[in-house]
Amino acid sequence: MITGEMVKLRAIEPADICQLWEWMQDEETMRFRDFPAPPSSLKETEAEYQKSIGKRLENLRLAITTMDDELIGEIALRNIDQRAGTADFVIAIGNKAYWGHGYGTDATRSLMTYAFSQLNLHRITLFVHAFNSRAIRAYEKVGFKNEGCMRQSQYMDGGYSDVLVMGLLRDELFVESSGRKFDAAA
Repeated sequence: MITGEMVKLRAIEPADICQLWEWMQDEETMRFRDFPAPPSSLKETEAEYQKSIGKRLENLRLAITTMDDELIGEIALRNIDQRAGTADFVIAIGNKAYWGHGYGTDATRSLMTYAFSQLNLHRITLFVHAFNSRAIRAYEKVGFKNEGCMRQSQYMDGGYSDVLVMGLLRDELFVESSGRKFDAAA
């Protein structure tokens, strides 16, 4: 378990899967995710989560809970390459009551600290819709930098949307809102 200031990150349990699947059916929630289209059934979602459990070396997929153990979303490092020290990052706060209150920022910071200190990664990459200003602000608070724009790369709402590529290097992680940098030796 990884503990932040506001959230805990833990293994996804079978009891979580139905709630996670319900959030994937919500159009507003899915609008902000860079995940592929959701599976069409709860059974396919359960199979997908079971498959990801056996691939812990390549993917780390965790539930996000409040300190009171209320499930509010999921977070993951995908395509972990230990040799290169890289991974891709995704997060989704499915419970909309927790949007815009710092839970996503805390979850992101907590997982990045773990990725750099325990997995010894060097670089994390993420993709975010250019219109998702709330997520972009959260990523920047943690230390992510905008590295470029994939122009009109996603088709949605009858038009094309830009997707930003953001990256975070080990020595760029802000571990506190005060701006203190991450120190792997600490």
